Amino acid sequence: MKKTLIYIIGAGRSGTTFFDIVLGNSKNTISLGEINRFFKRNGIPPKRDVQSDVHLFWETVRESFEKTSNEMTFEELNTLFRNNEFHSKFLKSLLKKSDLSYKNNLKNLYKSILTNVEQNVIIESSKYPSRALNISNYLDKSDFDIKYIYLKKDPVKVIKSFNKKDIEQPSKSFLMANIYYLFVNIMCSLALRILKQRGHQTYCVKNEAFLKNPNTILQEASEALNQDFSESQEKISKNKPLNTGFLFDGNRIRLKETLFLEPYKNNTKKNMKYYFTRFFNYIVYR
Repeated sequence: MKKTLIYIIGAGRSGTTFFDIVLGNSKNTISLGEINRFFKRNGIPPKRDVQSDVHLFWETVRESFEKTSNEMTFEELNTLFRNNEFHSKFLKSLLKKSDLSYKNNLKNLYKSILTNVEQNVIIESSKYPSRALNISNYLDKSDFDIKYIYLKKDPVKVIKSFNKKDIEQPSKSFLMANIYYLFVNIMCSLALRILKQRGHQTYCVKNEAFLKNPNTILQEASEALNQDFSESQEKISKNKPLNTGFLFDGNRIRLKETLFLEPYKNNTKKNMKYYFTRFFNYIVYR
């Protein structure tokens, strides 16, 4: 049966994991998180108990993939995917010049997921714009109807988050974080425009707008993507817990069983770094 794949594009630290979880609480929908790390993690979701539902689910996906894969090791596959999906490979994806082996293994990975997912809608928050283009380029359209959400977050908060060193993702200096945020969001904007031109349903939203008015944003997303997110809206309206689903990787919030949407707080301090970040990233967050 044909599935709907909703791919969330954005820069790191932009709230994509949480948005993935929120959408995954809708009817007949499953959250799978950062699938792009599948080979980096040897097909094993990090920091999960071996008897957990999440570990067991991905174990079946890995077994399915290994039945269709070639002689390449997961380490070799990780290198292959890095060489076709990293931000530096954006032009390669744009021109549809990906390696043949990459195309075949990308298809096999998603077919393995397709085999083991009962739900009709899959949410993925791998973020990378190159991967977003590649799944449009190469996945079998008879297997997936692919839709895209571009999630942006206030650059001041993203840059502040990148200064933290006690979390899973690597930290960045103030200047490098600004440069990263700017160029990744330029690529995301360009990718979304191209994907829309190709006929994919797309939706662009700011993380702060979602946190301030979650049900309004979910209703807009429902209309833009022709999807039913009413169950997620109901849970948020009644302050019910959100199940974190089967996220393979992503923000450490994935390790909790349930989450609640907390009230939005804007406690950003305005200083020289604040104004520099606002000015530097104006073109992508105006």
